[in-house]
This record gives sequence, C-alpha cells and structure tokens, in this order.
Amino acid sequence: DAMVEICQGREPRPPRCFLNRQGFRDTEEFAAGDDFDERMRILMLGDSFAFGQLAEIGKSYVETIEANFPQSIVWNTGIPGAGTNQALTMFQEYAPILQPQLTILGFYVNDFGDNVLPLDLRLWLGMKDGRIFMRRYDNNDGKTVTLDEQKDYYYRAHGVEPPANEIERAVGRTRLGSLLLRLIDIARGESPNHGIEREVAVTRGYLRALRDSAAAQDTALLVLLIPHPHDVTPSPASQQYILDTFSNLSWHPPLVAGERYRNGMQLMEELGLPYLNPVHLLDVELDYPLDDIHWSSAGHQKIGAVLSDCIEAFQVRQDLSDCEQVTMPEPR
Repeated sequence: DAMVEICQGREPRPPRCFLNRQGFRDTEEFAAGDDFDERMRILMLGDSFAFGQLAEIGKSYVETIEANFPQSIVWNTGIPGAGTNQALTMFQEYAPILQPQLTILGFYVNDFGDNVLPLDLRLWLGMKDGRIFMRRYDNNDGKTVTLDEQKDYYYRAHGVEPPANEIERAVGRTRLGSLLLRLIDIARGESPNHGIEREVAVTRGYLRALRDSAAAQDTALLVLLIPHPHDVTPSPASQQYILDTFSNLSWHPPLVAGERYRNGMQLMEELGLPYLNPVHLLDVELDYPLDDIHWSSAGHQKIGAVLSDCIEAFQVRQDLSDCEQVTMPEPR
C-alpha cells in the first residue's frame, strides 16, 4: 500500500514501482490459475540482476523472456541483495503454487558472501562524509549497529559469523570487543582462506537443497552464472577499459571476481547442475554501465535472448541438453 501511494502519478514509473501484492517486480499476483495446465510455467530466482537493476522498463532479461513467450507464465522472485539461501526460500514458497516446468536461478559471485548471513539479517552500505559505513539490520532485536568500514566491512569475506549470542553481540559493538573477537577467530585458525572455504561449503549446501527441492517438485533447474566485469572475456580494446573503470570500486568486496566465479562453476559441476556461462557472450564496454557491476539494458536483452533460445529448445522435449549454450555436468 505504501508503494502504491509513493508511485501514484509518477511518470515515467521507476522499476521499483512495478511491484505485485507480494512485493516482487511482477505485474501479476502470484496465485494459481485455472489455465496453469495449458501453459508453460517458469519460476525466476535471483537477486538484483533478476530484479532488473539498471535495465529500462521491459528490457530486463526476465522481461525479455516474458515478451518472447507471451503465452507462458513467468513469476519473477528476484530480490536485490538476495543470496541462494533466500532463493531457496522463494522456491519452497512459490514452486508448489506455480508448479513450474522450468526454474532459472541467477547466481552472482557475491552470493557466496550473502549465503553466510542468516535469512533475517541484511547489510546496507552507504556513504557519510566520504567514508563507507555499514549498518546491520538484525530482526532479533530490531536495533541498527553502525560498523567501521575499515574494521568490519569484510567480515563476510573472512567467514566470520554474525553474533552467536547476546553476550557476543554486546562485546562486538565496541572497538576493543570487536578486536577481541577477531583475535579469538585468529587463535582458532580462521584465516581469510578458511572464510572462502566456509562460504563455498555453505553455498554448496543451499545449492544442493535447491537441486533436491527442484527434483522433488519435478521442475528442471537451470543456473545462470552471472559474471563480474573482471570475469568477462575482454577484447584487446576493452582490457584498459576494465582496468580504468572497475578496478577501484571501493564499495565492492574483494575476491569477488576470478576465484569466486571459478568456485561457482566448480559447484555446478560437482552438483550436476545445468548452467549457462555467458562470459564469452558479454562485452564489458557495451553491457556494463560505467562504474557499475550490473548489466545495461543491452546486456540484459542479450542474456534474455540466449535464455529464450534455451527455453524454446526445452519446450520441445523438456530437456535442457537441447540448448547448446547450457553445460550439462554429471554429478560427482
């Protein structure tokens, strides 16, 4: 109701004004229909890429699919900032209603860090007096904690758990207490590499659970691996553009590119999850706006076109292997 009031009379309508009653970027309510048995049904999972961040209205990759398959039902549960843990929750909530033949998960490299956070905890970054700060919204006590960026921003990348109890929460709110907790982590041998390993292990569990839930629901699951600009295969002309544009994004966590993307592919191979790797399809200069890791409308439409080809092939035999762009690994 609040969004309806805020968006009323705004032209052109911003993307966040296209929300259904469940709060997702979709023009239709998520409710079962009498014609479901007669139509192709697709469930979209993911974060800001699936939501359509930076894409013009009607030009996100999900909206491109909807336009190419007007007789199909496409539910978009993409939420900016969501991880695989929340995608799993969305699948368990809406797949029993939609009964999709195909589910497409958008997996971005920062999902590794998002997945180590509880579902009820969100991080929000902002700028104040030229400095990055982080607020942590924890539904357990409803309070907001401002953390110093230099000390605490990268705790996700190092695999440090949010406070395990009220005592640890209180200790961690002071600089000395935060230092003490970090020293304890070091004494336990929790190095940055340990943190990466932990993120991979946690993400593996969520992907496995999603794979098994999809199998139980009798829906094919396709993962769209979403590359950071550094992961995209650059042309010689765009190599310097990448260095000049994306190397100094201070608000973006380290180790996001390269290693995390390889970790993502390795997990798909290990779990036998069909995946689409678009690094050779994207062009950094054309498909990534200046100083942003999200796709432009051109990038969204390029990915939407490739996914549409896969959906068209899938419709023939209900088999993702018919799409030449999809890698079909064997479970290990």
